[in-house]
Amino acid sequence: MRHGEAEPYRFDDASRALTVTGKAAVASKCRYLPVIDLLIVSPYLRALQTADTLVAEGLALQRRSVDDQLLPDSDLDPILLSLIDPRLETQLIIAHNPLLTRLLRHLCGADARGINMDTADLACLLADEFLPGFVQLEWIR
Repeated sequence: MRHGEAEPYRFDDASRALTVTGKAAVASKCRYLPVIDLLIVSPYLRALQTADTLVAEGLALQRRSVDDQLLPDSDLDPILLSLIDPRLETQLIIAHNPLLTRLLRHLCGADARGINMDTADLACLLADEFLPGFVQLEWIR
């Protein structure tokens, strides 16, 4: 999931907060989410607020963690190798573009060509193993 709409850039990117519109858009996505085994969130304020908004709206989750590898321009390899856990039934990553769009295109191949994750977009991916080109893009909402 990409974070909700955030305030314009002022002093630094990491401290941009969600707007009222951004919080409402995030809250509307909670109905699509099952119980989450692991929620991993970027340390940027807008991503943390996105996670908090989902939890306030009733998102049920087993574990939550914050990971510094989920920055806008992070490399995909550490995410693929250490963050995505195929043993878990449901996992939610809340982060940023261009990272999420790059990750989606890398994992889903041709199914995701031309897709760009907008603010508050939620993508459902299905796979037995999260290998590049072998992940099915179920939907984006």
